[in-house]
Amino acid sequence: MWRFRQPLDESSSLFSNNLRIWVWALSFFDFAWSTVFQTSKKTHNEIKILFHGDLRYPYLGKDSKGFVLHLIKPKRLDDKQALFQGLKFNLQDLNHRKIIWYLFKASVYHLSVHSQVSDFSVYSKWARDKHLNLSTFVISLLEDAIINSHLRQSFRHMLPEIAYGNAISFVRMKDVQHLASKSSKVLTSALLNYHLGRVKGSLGDDAQTEIEAITSILRKLSDDSTVDDRIEAATKIYETFSLYGEAFEVPSLLYTESHGTNDLFYEPYIPREEEIRPILTQAISTIDNDVKNEEQLKTFLQDLTEGEAQQALTAWKEQENSKLKILRGYIEIGKETRFEEFEFPVEDYVEFQRRREYLSSPIRRILHQLRLLKNVGGEDFRQESGFVDLQEAIQVIASKSQRTDIFAREELQTREDAWSILIDASHSLNMFKGEVRGIALCLSEVARSLILDPSSWGMFAFNDKFYVIKDFSEKFDARVKARIGGLSYGGLTYLPDAIMLAAQALTKRLEEARVLVIVSDFFPAGFEGAEEKLKENIKKIERLGISIIGIGVNSRAVKQYLRTNCVVEGPYDLMKKFTKAFVEFNGS
Repeated sequence: MWRFRQPLDESSSLFSNNLRIWVWALSFFDFAWSTVFQTSKKTHNEIKILFHGDLRYPYLGKDSKGFVLHLIKPKRLDDKQALFQGLKFNLQDLNHRKIIWYLFKASVYHLSVHSQVSDFSVYSKWARDKHLNLSTFVISLLEDAIINSHLRQSFRHMLPEIAYGNAISFVRMKDVQHLASKSSKVLTSALLNYHLGRVKGSLGDDAQTEIEAITSILRKLSDDSTVDDRIEAATKIYETFSLYGEAFEVPSLLYTESHGTNDLFYEPYIPREEEIRPILTQAISTIDNDVKNEEQLKTFLQDLTEGEAQQALTAWKEQENSKLKILRGYIEIGKETRFEEFEFPVEDYVEFQRRREYLSSPIRRILHQLRLLKNVGGEDFRQESGFVDLQEAIQVIASKSQRTDIFAREELQTREDAWSILIDASHSLNMFKGEVRGIALCLSEVARSLILDPSSWGMFAFNDKFYVIKDFSEKFDARVKARIGGLSYGGLTYLPDAIMLAAQALTKRLEEARVLVIVSDFFPAGFEGAEEKLKENIKKIERLGISIIGIGVNSRAVKQYLRTNCVVEGPYDLMKKFTKAFVEFNGS
C-alpha cells in the first residue's frame, strides 16, 4: 500500500505528483482496487469489482453485500492490437493508449465515487409508477450531477480523467440529427449539455430551451442536496422528458454506468488527437470553473500525459504476454488431450476474500495441524520433528490440545515437496460449487504455508476446458486469488486428461517429493471408456514417481482409484480428513 511520508492536502501539487508516481506503478487490476478502497472507504464485504474484456460499456450492479462495479479492461488480440469497449485499438499508437488508459481510470473514479455517495433507494417510491427507462435515466443524470459536485469538493485530482472521458464521449456521440426518435435526441442533448456545455447538432429552439432549463436544475445539485431536493428535481426533469415520448434506449457517457447497449448513440470509431483536443478544452472549463486561462489549462492537462498511459499499457502488455506464454506451454503438453480450450479463470478477488474470511477457522486449524509435520522446535522430551504418529495426532486434533509431541521419526523437515493441485470444475459438481471453491481455497493456503518456494506448487481446474489457476512460475498474489474466487462450473468431466496434464507439469520439477492432489467426485464423463482411461493414467503417473492424493467431494468413488484418499463434504470436513490422508501419505 502506498503511504505518503507526510499528511498531504489533496489540492497540493505534492499530493498530485506522488499520486501520479503511485498510479504508474500499478496495473489495471491494482489501480482499480486501490482506488475503490481508498475512495469508497468500503471493505470487500461491502463492494466488489469485476473486470470484463468483451464488455462494451461499464455498468453498476448490486449483490447481497452492496455495489458491484463492472469495469472494462483491454483484451489482447495480438502483439499490436487490443479490444477495448468493442473497438480494435493499435497498441503502438500513443493516442490509442491514452484513450484506453484514461477512459479506464475515468470509469474507476466515477463508479467508485458512486459507491461512496449514491443511494439509489431514495428514488424507489418516486419511480414506482414511472416509465422504467426514462426514470432510470433521470436518476442517473441527477446522481451524476451530485457526483461531479463531490469530485470538485473532495477529489479534484480525478477531474482531468473525467473531463477526458467527457470529451471522448462527445466526439464519438452521434449528431442528434442522426438519432431516430425525439426522445433519443432530447436525452442525448441533456446529457451532453450538462457535461460539456453544448449539444451536438441542431436540436431546435424550443427543445434547446428545455435542455438549458434541465442543465440549470442539475448544476444546482450537490452532495448536500436533501432527498426532497433530489425528488423535486427528478420530478421536474421527468415531466419535461415525458413530453417527447417513451425512451426505448437511454444514453450514457462511455465511462459512466450504462443502462443498455448504447450502440444506438455512438459512432464505432476511435477519435483522433486533433478531434479530441478542442472538445477537451471545453470539457475542462465545464467541469472545473477554476480553470480560466491558458496557464491553468496547461497545468490541468499535465495530468493527462502520454507517458503514464504508455507505461500502464506496456506493463499490461508484458503481463498478457507472460500469460500467453504460460498457456502455450500447457497447449503444447496437452495437444493430445480432448480439451477444447486452455484458459485462465474469470477473476473475482472479492469472492476469494469473502470466502476466506468465512473459512478462516478451518484454514487456521488445518494449517496448525499440518505445520506440526514441519516443526523442529520445542522443549518436550519427546521428539518434535519428523513423521506424525497417527494415533497421537488424532487424539490431539480431537481434544483440541496444543501438544506437539506427536512425532514418530525425523525426516520431513529437510524434504522438499512440489505440489500440483487439480480442481474439478465440471457440471457434475455444480451443486457443490461453493464447497469445491472453498476446498480449493483451503488447499491453496495449505500449499502457500507449507511450501515456502511459490515456484514449487501450481493449481489447475478442468471440465471440458483446462484452466490455469496458478502456474509454477507465478506468485500466490491477488490475481491468483481472484482466479480461485472466479471459478465457475459447467461442462464435461475430462478427468483422465486433466490428471495427465497436471502430472506432466510436475515432471519438470526437481523436488524430492512430487505430489498430485485431485479434488473431484471421480466420475469421469464425456467420452467412451473414461473410467478405464482414468485407471490407466493413474498408473502412468505413479510410474513417473509422482504420488497422488485424492479428495472425493461428496463421493466415495475416489476409493476405487487411489490408495491415499479422503471423502469430504466441504471445507470444514477437509481439515480432519485431509490431515489424516496427508499423514498416511507421508508415512507410506
